[in-house]
Amino acid sequence: MHWPIRNQILLPFAMLQGLAIAVISLSASWIAADRAERESIARLDQVVGTLSASSFPVRGPVLEQMKGLSGADFIAASDSGTITATTLPESTATGIIAAPRTVSTDSRKLGEFQPLSINGERWLVGGVQVLRSSELKELLVLVPEREWQAVRREVILPPLLIGGCTMLAMVVLSWVIAAKLGARLDRMQHHVGKLATLQFENLLPVTGHDELSSLATSINHMAQGLQQATQQIRMAERTALIGQVAGGLAHQLRNSITGARMAIQLHLRRSHDANKESLQVAIRQLNLTENQIFGLLSLTRDSRQPVVAGHIHEIMNTIRELLEPQFQHSESSLEIELSAEIMQDQLAVNDSEQIQAALLNLVQNALEASRPGGSVRVIVSILESMIQVDVLDNGPGVADAVRGKIFDPFVTGKPEGVGLGLTLAAQAAESSGGSLNYLRLDQWTQFRFQVRRHVSELTCEN
Repeated sequence: MHWPIRNQILLPFAMLQGLAIAVISLSASWIAADRAERESIARLDQVVGTLSASSFPVRGPVLEQMKGLSGADFIAASDSGTITATTLPESTATGIIAAPRTVSTDSRKLGEFQPLSINGERWLVGGVQVLRSSELKELLVLVPEREWQAVRREVILPPLLIGGCTMLAMVVLSWVIAAKLGARLDRMQHHVGKLATLQFENLLPVTGHDELSSLATSINHMAQGLQQATQQIRMAERTALIGQVAGGLAHQLRNSITGARMAIQLHLRRSHDANKESLQVAIRQLNLTENQIFGLLSLTRDSRQPVVAGHIHEIMNTIRELLEPQFQHSESSLEIELSAEIMQDQLAVNDSEQIQAALLNLVQNALEASRPGGSVRVIVSILESMIQVDVLDNGPGVADAVRGKIFDPFVTGKPEGVGLGLTLAAQAAESSGGSLNYLRLDQWTQFRFQVRRHVSELTCEN
């Protein structure tokens, strides 16, 4: 059986408070009724004491005055039981005198009130025996039971009403609190259920400053963490799948391109045509395509495969030779700035093939972004133990929609793009102890590629 936690918390407290309010209300009512009864009897005792101790005859007018003061009816009787004065009708008074009753021997105190039913009406009768008067031997005090009950109701009802209103307010307040807590818990339960089905669209609203608010905040943090982890897992799965497909396809394409290049080179050696420039361009384009395919192969390259170090200036010269036909075709300019320090030291990088593929991709992206007639600048400099390559173009820059995630796999602003070039470039920089960052400077788009300098035998040989 489902027993909500809000009921487990609030219901015992509500029952305890309700019991306390009921006990307090009933006790207050009983005390008030007893006090009212004692006060009424005390007033009647004063009246009776005055009448029993008086030296004047007790007649009807005197009793009528006492009735007006006390609200009770009186019957005065002689020693023989004859009614000498009364405030009641004669028949009612006669029936009461004839009924058995208890009379107090104390001339100043009433005896216990006894219920009597005369002529269809119930009375509460108390009496006192008068010893000092020769005419008056017994004085009875009569109160209609309905009036006595009305007095008791007047003093009992207020505490009961107050207690009842308090209990009702407590029940309503407890229900409101329980409903709010229940609604918040239900929202959390529903939200956690959505998280279990990997639905991370909406965050849980955080209201108040209590433990449930802290729990909601923790659930939101958990949801964000799960969302990021889920995205990373999905991206890793997609990357692994695409990598497997791309690796197999790239191997086949690379073999085909190698065969085509060898065929063209063989034709060049056998051909006597003086104009061989078009064939040289074809070979460079094949080399460019082979380098681009190598970028795909780096996704699935075995980490145990040895890397080949190389000089940064040789890498930049190779990139210039590979991309020169494309720059000429688009009538764009390419400037590669190498400091004298770089040329003298002939700085080396650890994985020349991967870094060349990454830089080739960055420069080609800059060419495409600068549009025909644009300008591309490549500035190679030394920053402490790092080699820094800044690739700048005067194109419009990266679109706002993809700016924050341009280095994620399969994210691209080009309609025909795959979204792997910048991912591979960033991977190449990180694997060489560096980084790849994007900046927008005035009218220039800049990609800053940094890798760690490599000290090897290449430097010594040169």
